[in-house]
Amino acid sequence: MSLEKGLILVIDSHEGNLETVSSLLQNEGYEVVSARNGRIALDLLKQTFFNVVITALKMPGVSGMEILKFVKEQSPETVVVLMTGYATVESAVEAMKEGAYDYLTKPVNLSKLSVLVGRAIEQQQMVVEVEELRRKLDTRTSFQNIIGTSKEIQRVYETVLRVASINSTVLIYGESGTGKELVARAIHHNSPRRDKPLIILNCAALPEGVIESELFGHEKGAFTGAFSTKKGMFELANGGTIFLDEIGEMNLSTQSRLLRVLEEKEFMRVGGTKTIKVDVNIIAATNVDLEKAVAEKTFRKDLYYRLKVITIKLPPLRERKEDIPLLIRAFIDAFNRENHTKVQGVSREALSKLQNYPWPGNIRELKHCIESIMVTANRKIIEVNDLPAHIIQVAHQEPEIRLKAGVSMTEVEKEAIRQTLIYTGGNKTKAAKVLNIGLRTLHQKIKDYNLR
Repeated sequence: MSLEKGLILVIDSHEGNLETVSSLLQNEGYEVVSARNGRIALDLLKQTFFNVVITALKMPGVSGMEILKFVKEQSPETVVVLMTGYATVESAVEAMKEGAYDYLTKPVNLSKLSVLVGRAIEQQQMVVEVEELRRKLDTRTSFQNIIGTSKEIQRVYETVLRVASINSTVLIYGESGTGKELVARAIHHNSPRRDKPLIILNCAALPEGVIESELFGHEKGAFTGAFSTKKGMFELANGGTIFLDEIGEMNLSTQSRLLRVLEEKEFMRVGGTKTIKVDVNIIAATNVDLEKAVAEKTFRKDLYYRLKVITIKLPPLRERKEDIPLLIRAFIDAFNRENHTKVQGVSREALSKLQNYPWPGNIRELKHCIESIMVTANRKIIEVNDLPAHIIQVAHQEPEIRLKAGVSMTEVEKEAIRQTLIYTGGNKTKAAKVLNIGLRTLHQKIKDYNLR
């Protein structure tokens, strides 16, 4: 993989080794600054950001360990590589526990040095990218746990903010695992009802004979086993919100009772005779085509139109692949906090394959995949070999670019560049080669089309 060259600081009190290492790196295209002792190095580090610091461990005055500690305090994203004699290897290993990236023994093997620096630069770039992802997650990209910066998810943000301030029924469409419940929670928590209950019911999880009792409650003796009066979800949610997930699975009888609540704001418990008034906002969600269900007479037409006052359609993950790095970052951070692990991120090659996988289970599948990898992979960076075999296999297939008829050639070019960047995991050099255009041209088009 082609890597952008970085700025490297080499520190060693041994003049010969300092010159040899610096010359090698300069010949490979890196910009190199040399320091013949730790004191000079500290002055340079206070003034300049370096991608990589390569320092001898044992030096008179300021030691390599002191350099390491200073760098980790002042510039945590800078990668530190140590050079040490065989007699102090144990100290170098100890330094790695303090945050050093790796170490080399003297006399330095120049081939190993070249490979190690290449990996260190990639590591440093990854750390910077991770911090950028975290910054995005700390701003508006995490809206009540709805994560993303894609156009599709930005439209969801805007709709949520718009509908949260009004008292209107909302119908959320989306495949399983796209985050329908998260959207419902975001609407409730941004509404004037936020201090009242949010009650959630999965209509597909309850048998037909139970769902009405759960929703509307029942009186004592209403049916076998009704030993006492029970309040239903509508009573419990009074003043707040009810989220009815998978409403397409609700039976016709319950649909009729739900319609009455929507229209009259009242109901009776199962087996009861007293009318109970409620003030509840209803959010419903489904992965079923309700128009088709209406045509097949498995869903009431009047209820359908009463529910779809405002409709929010959640895109599947395969249509917002640019959000996958943010989602992965959020899942890694959450899992690290919960389990005290220290996974730092995903390599570019692994990320490319994760972005090229279609994710039929959407965000839920991605989350479970990342958690599973973090449990089984014993390393700081998730690599391609850590991915499940079915993801690697599918990722080898080049993705198709699908466009609607009638779009302009500008939109065709923009989408081709966007999808190719996703396919290459953001590697612009590889993307330019795939698109058969110059790298400078690609950079200009990315800027023109405001592609991230």
